[in-house]
Amino acid sequence: MFKEITRIIPHRHPMIMIDGYKRISDDSALSKKRFSAKDYGCSNGTVLNSILIECLAQTVAAHHGYKALQIKNQKPSMGMLVSVDAFNFFHPVPDNASILISIEKTDQIGPFNIMKGEINIKGKLMASGQIKIYNPENEPG
Repeated sequence: MFKEITRIIPHRHPMIMIDGYKRISDDSALSKKRFSAKDYGCSNGTVLNSILIECLAQTVAAHHGYKALQIKNQKPSMGMLVSVDAFNFFHPVPDNASILISIEKTDQIGPFNIMKGEINIKGKLMASGQIKIYNPENEPG
């Protein structure tokens, strides 16, 4: 697992919402996050739903960042989350949970990547949905 996460994503403490990743392929990635009650985005014993979406977005950032580092050996470009679609939260995520975050690119329209994502705890689906990410590296030139 890649442990130097700050080399491949622009986020810094307290806004780092992934600890590292377990797998990255061309169009997908799997990362992990271990929460504690003191973490940003934890309230009343659970992780806020907005933070779970941010976990997905940061997994996408890690995916792009790692590929940029490996292929181009350069600093990753800045991207941004531009929409959240069809997101479902099935169970509250406890603030002491260790989650797995999976993302998969389902489409690309110019500089926009459409990503499907899931949050799981020990094989139990906690949340899933789709996000759209703007990535300037995909901008027609």
